[in-house]
Amino acid sequence: MAKLSGKERSDAMMHKVAVIRNWFLPISETFIYSELVHLNTFTPIVCCKKEMNREHFPFKPVFTYKSKKELAEILRREQVDLIHARFGVTGAELLNIKQKLNIPMLTSFHGFDLPTNFRSMEKYNGKLDRLFKEGDAFTVTSNNMKKILIDFGCPKHKITVHYSGIDVSKFSFRSPEIPSNGVMTILSVGRLVKKKGMAYLIDAFSQVYRQYPHVHLRIAGDGHLRSKLKKQVNQLKLDDAVTFLGALSYEDIIREMQQAHLFVLASTTTRDGNQEGIPNVLKEALASGLPVVSTKHAGIPELVRHGESGILVPERDTTAIAQSLLHLIKNPDQWHKMAKKGRKTVKRLFNTKIQINELERIYSHVLDQWEREGKERSND
Repeated sequence: MAKLSGKERSDAMMHKVAVIRNWFLPISETFIYSELVHLNTFTPIVCCKKEMNREHFPFKPVFTYKSKKELAEILRREQVDLIHARFGVTGAELLNIKQKLNIPMLTSFHGFDLPTNFRSMEKYNGKLDRLFKEGDAFTVTSNNMKKILIDFGCPKHKITVHYSGIDVSKFSFRSPEIPSNGVMTILSVGRLVKKKGMAYLIDAFSQVYRQYPHVHLRIAGDGHLRSKLKKQVNQLKLDDAVTFLGALSYEDIIREMQQAHLFVLASTTTRDGNQEGIPNVLKEALASGLPVVSTKHAGIPELVRHGESGILVPERDTTAIAQSLLHLIKNPDQWHKMAKKGRKTVKRLFNTKIQINELERIYSHVLDQWEREGKERSND
């Protein structure tokens, strides 16, 4: 992608973007923080209702607000040129503020906020059609997500697929080799919630363990299903083979990936329609050189190429997950080729430097379009 010209860079530096997220910031949303701190040509501020995990995300300035009136005053005082609403529900909440202040708004959808999610649809309070009509632009994290928005009435020309990137330099490439002591580690990282499919993974792992009792499963993440999943492990007599690591820091996850041999993520669409975008942990695993097993879920096939950088199976198919893991365990000669392909894909398409540059181009396009339409309205 071409770099910004000197004039574009100078013009953009004059613009201020308000990134608005109800909570700043859940520990799983490192990608939002990474974009904030690496913007080069726009000046960002953050507005939120609640601050959290600030020790992990030391960004300034962060403005907290309790009412929409207070938020509008902050945006006016800070002379914000562009609103970037993180998640569709937030964009719907900000429509009146956008109209009142007469500034453009970009809304980013990430997964749970899709209209296919029944719970999210309730939160839109009938404003989704208005959001699609009055919102200036939208980003989605996969082509699968773009199709969903179009199906629900969002104009195609307003949508840009913007992959969230990772800092590839933080993940040292290590082509995994079968350990000399025979103890092999399978890693999974994700919140212990239904759409991560951990229950299906544990069932699949029990099938693997019966054939290879020296294989261990390590699960990093926490959530409301923790006790239920631990009970499942106990019932399957896997206590010595499955380790729940809890919520880990970014650095600890990197360390786990460096020590693992295979990575698996059994993402699934929940009954209420909740689904993923393209999980960043899969990008991190591929960048680390890990062959992966995952599901044909949401945008995952846009990242993991079946048979090339990993293996993809149908959602909830525990037998297919188990067979895929067994295939990789029995064929370690395939690991290196998969590892190289996965790393190459992430560097080319999901590199944070490339994607931040793309985000700034989206910002510039939204502002240019807003200014052109403003001039047209004036001439009318």
